[in-house]
Amino acid sequence: MAFIRKQVFIFIIISVFLFYLAGCGGTQKPKLVLSEEEWDYGEVHPENIVSHQFIVKNEGKKKLIIEMVYSSCACISLELTDKNIAPGEETQLEAIFDPYGYEGTVSKEITIKSNDPESPEKNIILSINVLRVPHPTIEISQQMFDLGVISKEEKEERVVLKFSITNTGDADLIINEMVSEEILSHSLLLPLVIIPGKEQQAELYLNTSQLSQGIFRKTVRIMTNDPQNEILFLRITGTIEDK
Repeated sequence: MAFIRKQVFIFIIISVFLFYLAGCGGTQKPKLVLSEEEWDYGEVHPENIVSHQFIVKNEGKKKLIIEMVYSSCACISLELTDKNIAPGEETQLEAIFDPYGYEGTVSKEITIKSNDPESPEKNIILSINVLRVPHPTIEISQQMFDLGVISKEEKEERVVLKFSITNTGDADLIINEMVSEEILSHSLLLPLVIIPGKEQQAELYLNTSQLSQGIFRKTVRIMTNDPQNEILFLRITGTIEDK
């Protein structure tokens, strides 16, 4: 009976020892810990680039290797100080957010891939509220003019093409310039300012007497301060017949 008790005691001692070894061996691994897993940049003007420094720490017992860091959007650039982090050490990850082109609440994500066996991928959620800036919005009633077939007898000194320009935005629209060939002219006095909600009637004048026989294509460029439509095109087509 005493022999059996001795055997059981030895078995327990060995089991505890093996368990201890297994536990010690299990701690010999890297462990990635972030200072924040979410970050809100708050309210930002679309022309203001903002950044935040995240602390990436290795709380494990083995070197932490950052294999890859990337974001879900080109609007975020990342700068990692060090990819190899010794146990107990830390490094910095800077996330730079360029909000230009966005409006309202925006959410993006950063992914960190490492040799942490428990969390090979860590995600950071970024959010930002991009303030709306008043801006003009140009709308043109007609941008394509097809004059069809013009015979030699029908060629005039001037063809009048009418259209309207409307500002549907909430800031003054400025028509800075209209660029075209010499055979084209217009009725606008530039620079032209159109206040929000207002419409401006306009005319293009085409001197067809200077056009050669065959198909013609002409373009007028309208230069504006609308951030989404800084250049617009009016296109004029037709055919001159020599009959």
